[in-house]
Formats: sequence, structure tokens, C-alpha cells
Amino acid sequence: MLITFLLMLVGSDFPVSTAPNYTGYPSVCYANDMFYVFWIDQRHLPLLSLYGARVTTDGTVLDPSGRALYVDSAGYSCDVAFDGTNLLVVTRNHC
Repeated sequence: MLITFLLMLVGSDFPVSTAPNYTGYPSVCYANDMFYVFWIDQRHLPLLSLYGARVTTDGTVLDPSGRALYVDSAGYSCDVAFDGTNLLVVTRNHC
């Protein structure tokens, strides 16, 4: 199953990740003049993984395949926060 992440910027939708298998539970944060998009990904089945990509304000996806951040039983959600300096992305270990 192929699911595409969409991000609404300047009135248009576009794919952030078109990875095979299930992708879901996105979380988005704006920091340092760009968007950071994180999601749970199943491209390493049977493991759930946490992936992320950077997206510019004009909609250019800088990491079109995403970047693996955690590949070991991620939970079914993720959250992101920015404190003005640091990004924090969290998921729980899905035991």
C-alpha cells in the first residue's frame, strides 16, 4: 500500500514521502525558516520506524526519501517540539 504525505503550503498539496508500505501519523514543526515533517514508516517491516524530512517554505522537499531517525519498534505516533534552538522528536518504543 502506498500512502503519500501531504503538506499544505501556499495553497497547494504535494508529496513529502512516497515510500512503499504504510506511512502515517505525521507530525510537523516550523523552525529555522523551514518545515520539519516526521512520520511512522513501515519500510523496514516488521519494524516500525521514525522518519523525517525537511521542507522549504516554497515546498521543496530536501529529503525526498526521508531520513531514518529510529529503526526499532517505533510506536504508532510521534510528536515534535522546537524551543527556539533545538528540535525534539519523540515516539514510544512499541513493545
